[in-house]
Amino acid sequence: MFQAFYNGLSGMFTSSKALNLVSNNVSNMQTPGYKAQDAFLTSLSTRDGNGLGAKVADVDYRFSPGEVTQTGNSTDLFLDGNALFILKDGADYYYTRAGLFSFDSEDNLVDKLSGMKVVGFDKQGNLAPINISPHKSLPFEMTDLVNITGQLTNKTPNYSFGDLSIINAKGESQDLSLDFSYSEDNMNWVVTVKDSLGSQVGSGLVEFEADGTLKVGKNELQIMLPEGQSVTVSFGEPGSLAGLTSLNESPESNISISDINGEVESPYRQVEVKTNGEIVLKYVNGKQVDVGRLALAKVDDFAAFSVKEGHILSSNGDRPEHLKAGEGLDVNVISGALELSNVDLAQEFGDMIVIQRSYQASSRVLSVSNQMLEQLYNSTNG
Repeated sequence: MFQAFYNGLSGMFTSSKALNLVSNNVSNMQTPGYKAQDAFLTSLSTRDGNGLGAKVADVDYRFSPGEVTQTGNSTDLFLDGNALFILKDGADYYYTRAGLFSFDSEDNLVDKLSGMKVVGFDKQGNLAPINISPHKSLPFEMTDLVNITGQLTNKTPNYSFGDLSIINAKGESQDLSLDFSYSEDNMNWVVTVKDSLGSQVGSGLVEFEADGTLKVGKNELQIMLPEGQSVTVSFGEPGSLAGLTSLNESPESNISISDINGEVESPYRQVEVKTNGEIVLKYVNGKQVDVGRLALAKVDDFAAFSVKEGHILSSNGDRPEHLKAGEGLDVNVISGALELSNVDLAQEFGDMIVIQRSYQASSRVLSVSNQMLEQLYNSTNG
């Protein structure tokens, strides 16, 4: 009779623990990468088979994929396939399905929830954290070549072109102008280059053949700027009509810039993660740089992993293979999406009903045992 009392009590205890797991599952429905837990009970008995109630034998995790939500954040990543992201904390490797990533204050790609660094492959194929510090902006490039095209005619013997903007040795944009003056005595053009203050920074002669094409050796000039910067102004190839020409039948002079090099410093404006895990920075000037590629852990069986905490998994034995998406792994990395928990609300509600009935029944056993004991005590007093 006393044993029935304690059996009912153990049933209430195990039901309470199982309900704790269910409530925790439900509360983590929206937690990225959370894996639902299940409680498994076992009966207790003596050697001669007398029942001693029940206890929680084990708590296991469901490793089925979770729901996927769109976030629009390019560093939020979802793995479409059987693999895990790799995280590093000191010398230890951990794993997760929750790709809730961002760049920290030191420009490392990290897991937002734990702060652990996301592991990738560098250009040499070595495992390393993904850091964008060296690539946050592209350095400026000085202008050293300007290509000019158009036409000059002695019908307008003095012509000024003021739309030449170059990148100087400080990485700044600097405006220059070209003044063309026709010399009838020598039948050539004197070119004077001035800065925005009107100071001369270069000069030279441009000469043409009778057919209006440039002469050899008279088709370019050099501009010398402060800090040793030299800029070549090319008017085209000698004998070609593709560059600057001199055709007197033209009504007026008109030139333009066909090509110019040099770039101001350009910060990155966007991070793109490709389906193969390549991480690319896109810059304001339209250029892009590959800064690394995500490393992924191959998963043959999730039983080889255990939950360290929350969405973080650890390997139970040997370290799994670290591979690239599409190279040994049939996995796609989807940017702008997250895997949420794999909690099935219908299953949790069903388990909750069963647990509630179990608790009620155990409570009833406890109540009946107490009534029988009370009846026994009362009969001894009679």
